[in-house]
Amino acid sequence: METIKIYRSPWRMLFLALASLAFAAGSAFMLSRPQSGFHVVVAWLGIVFFGLSGVYMLYVILKERLTGKPFLTITDNCVIIEGAKQTVINFADVKSFEVVKMRNQKFVAIHYKPGIEQQKLDEANTLGRSMRELNRHLVNAQENIATVGIGMDAEELCNLLNERLG
Repeated sequence: METIKIYRSPWRMLFLALASLAFAAGSAFMLSRPQSGFHVVVAWLGIVFFGLSGVYMLYVILKERLTGKPFLTITDNCVIIEGAKQTVINFADVKSFEVVKMRNQKFVAIHYKPGIEQQKLDEANTLGRSMRELNRHLVNAQENIATVGIGMDAEELCNLLNERLG
């Protein structure tokens, strides 16, 4: 089978980056006319959170376009996810993939084989274990693939991944 590369939508990421930077600017404006200490704290939190989010999204767009590395690479043996760190999901470890919806967003949940699921949990650090447990309670899977802003429908991606299992 052929290797499939799936990129994020640059327009959606650019829109999100600009929206985040606009909120950071709004927070900075709050600092120019503080009404209380609480407003100052909220303004700084807004500047840091939205400012870093906007800069990160711009970084992601540039990194993806300049390096040519897609968000998802699907090979015969695995799925490679380029996020904050690279994650490799081996098809040999996966029982199935499933589309799950949480609020208005769709994700592809990764259901590992029983022994692998426990192994992944044991290998994770404290924060990683907490995130895996949270994911398990929210979408009934330790890990998932976000499908918002990519160039493929969640159901189509899920079907493609399940085909690669067999």
